[in-house]
This record gives sequence, C-alpha cells and structure tokens, in this order.
Amino acid sequence: MEQMINRTDRDVESAEVRLCRAWRRELLRPTGAVYFVVAVICILLTGCSGQRTSGGVVGPAIEFTSVPVAGAGNPAKLSTIKGRVIGARPGQRIVLYAKGETAWWVQPFANQPFTTIQPNSHWSNSTHPGTEYAAILVGPEFTPPSTTVVLPTEGIVAFAVTHGEPAFWQRWWFPPACVAAGIIAIFGLYRFRLHQLTKKLNVRFEERLAERTRVAQELHDTLLQGVISASMQLHVAVDQLPPNSPVHPALGRVLQLMGQVVEEGRNTVRGLRSTVESAHDLEQSFSRVPHELNIEDAIGFRIIVEGPALPLHAGIRSEVYSIGREALVNAFRHSGASNIEVELEYATTQLRVLVRDNGCGIDPQVLRAGRDGHWGLSGMRERAERIGARLKVLSSPDGGTEVELRVPSRVAFDSCQSKRGFKWFTRLYARDPEGAVVGKGGQSR
Repeated sequence: MEQMINRTDRDVESAEVRLCRAWRRELLRPTGAVYFVVAVICILLTGCSGQRTSGGVVGPAIEFTSVPVAGAGNPAKLSTIKGRVIGARPGQRIVLYAKGETAWWVQPFANQPFTTIQPNSHWSNSTHPGTEYAAILVGPEFTPPSTTVVLPTEGIVAFAVTHGEPAFWQRWWFPPACVAAGIIAIFGLYRFRLHQLTKKLNVRFEERLAERTRVAQELHDTLLQGVISASMQLHVAVDQLPPNSPVHPALGRVLQLMGQVVEEGRNTVRGLRSTVESAHDLEQSFSRVPHELNIEDAIGFRIIVEGPALPLHAGIRSEVYSIGREALVNAFRHSGASNIEVELEYATTQLRVLVRDNGCGIDPQVLRAGRDGHWGLSGMRERAERIGARLKVLSSPDGGTEVELRVPSRVAFDSCQSKRGFKWFTRLYARDPEGAVVGKGGQSR
C-alpha cells in the first residue's frame, strides 16, 4: 500500500515538473500569461480537497462528495457517506472502511461490506464514525477483511482516503463566533444593568422631588408665614411709637433685616416649589427667574438654545433647573453684571447648561471653599455629583463668571427619544441664538 502511494506521489511530482516546464515555455509567447491565469484558476477550482487517491492520468478514480463528521468509538451511530467513481467497469463495487483508534473497520457492517455503484457513477452508504474514511474500488472476486491495521492493496482497482469533517467546535469560525457572542453578551448585560440603574435613579429623583415639594409647602405655611406675621405686628408697634423714641432706629433696622429675611425666604421657597412643568420647557423656566426675583434693573438677559429640545427625566430636569436657577440668582443678585446669558445645548452625547455674566467675579476663597451659611457653590457641586454630572466654575474680576453643567445623555434624556442619534438633524435644526422673546433691557433671550 505504501509503495503504491509513493509511486503515485512520484508520478504526480514528475507530472508537475513537466507542467511547470510547459508553463515557462508558454509564458514566452504573447498569450502565455492568459493561459497561465486560466490554468491557475482551473487548478484552484479542481484542486486537492484533502483526499489521497490512486488516480493517475489513466484508470478509474474515486471522489468523495459527502463525508461525515470525524469521530470514533460509537458503534451505535450511523452517518451517510457519498461519492462517485470515474471510469468504473461493470461488476466493480465499492468497499468502505472507517478508521478507529488503531484499525480500519469495514462499513457499514461486516456482513454487508459492499456498496453498489449507481448507473450515474455515484455511490452512497452508511458508515460508523471514524477519524478517516477510505473507499476502495474492487472487482467481483474481492473478499474484504472485516478489520485491518493497514488497508488492503491486493486486488484493488482504485482507492481514496479522506479525513472526517471536523466538528463545529473544531472549525475555524467557532472561536471568533464565541468571542463575538461573548462581546454581545457582555454588552447586553451592560445595557440591562444601565437600564436598571437608570430606572432606580428615576424613582429616587421622583421621591426627592416629592419630598422637596412637601418641605417647601411646610416652610411656606409655617415658618415663613410666622415670620411675615411677626414682621407685620412689629410694623404696627413701630408705627405706634413716638417719632423721637430712642428705640425707633433700632426697631427700624430690625424691620429692615426681617424684610430681607422674608424676601430671601420667599425666593428660596419659590425655588424649591418651582418645577419644570413639562420635559421640554427648561428654557421657559429659566426665563421666569428674573420675574420671580423682581429684578427691576435694566440687565440684559437672553437664553440661547442649540439643538431641538429633548425630553428630560423628571428628577434630572428638576436638579438641572435647581443648579441653573442658583447660578442665575447669584448672577442677578451678587455679580453686578450688565449682561447675563444662559446657553442650553441638546447634543447627542450630553445636555450642557452654561450661565455666563460679565460681572465682578467670585472671590477665589469663596470659589474654593464656599461661603458659610449659604448653599451656593458647594450645594451646586453636590447636586451635580448626585446625578452624575460635571460642574465647572470659571471666574475672574475682568471676565465675569461662567458656570457650566454637563449631564451625560444617557442620564439626562428620556430613553425613548432615540431620535437624538441623528446628529446631522440635530446640527441642522440648531436654533438661531439671536431670535426669541425680548427680555429686560431690550436684549433677546
């Protein structure tokens, strides 16, 4: 058997040498390159498929058209194996063998060793699993052994040996498919976890919003109303004092201080109770801040909106409004600015809120540590951290103050608004910063 294989290999090698010499001669001709390309294509289309055959240029040859998956040691399992014979003579038959761990076994059974060749030269039969499969073309007088360590060589006309098809987990595409499936699974788990966290945060924000509304109502109905009542009674008492009373100046300062306390209390409660009525009216809510503060000075105020307004989560928009309102209150009351601007940017990756003024700036010490007794910057930073946003404050005596809040889109925007992924639409729809409602001082907002 081995001598036949070696002889066949030498014949194939000599044929290849002759073919290469012929190709070199043909390449010297003007059309040699064309013939060379055609020959290469033919070889690729009809080339070696992992089979060892006895086929030379003359004589019968065997080909496999369907081979089972490779395996061994399972006598209860049968699979189909198919092929065809080229140049078979009448009376010749196919004998199939499957290789186990050490020996070849005739297939499908020892009492049924022969496979009939059909009129169209094809053959088909059943076989037990094997690491390799062999098909032998024999004559009518051949008696195949039921098991053998080496395939028979006497009395055979042609033979072909091939390896079994690899299992799906042994194919080249299986490891990349496992890696891709793992990546998809990890991404799916990440998205599921992100959805759960977002849902939990929304519930917490709603609870905090309801609690803040309740606290504001109680403060307004109890403490602030009591202070206002005491202030009114003190006014009545002061009015009843003689004009030259020595306590009159002291009581006047107390009334002035109580008036400031009442005004600050009203602004604080109004800020607590002020909520964004819908998911899209953040701009309108900021535009009402000067009226809530009773700003009478001619301060230029405008609001610039970039991109179409997207709906925000209820808890997020409340926190964003609170931070922006605090920045606006500080700008109107303490900066001494003549122009104040608010920029709202609805981008695909974030919600950006920028409050800018041209005032006197913030004391560097207050900017770093905050001011005792005031919520101010420290409270704004705490709110930003709670919602996973970034707050940046820039201030200088000559350049004024800028308070910038950036909220990631996955946190800020409602998940159902997947249309924000259309970046080109967002850019084209960007609103004109100069158009809108006329505000105080004749400036647009």
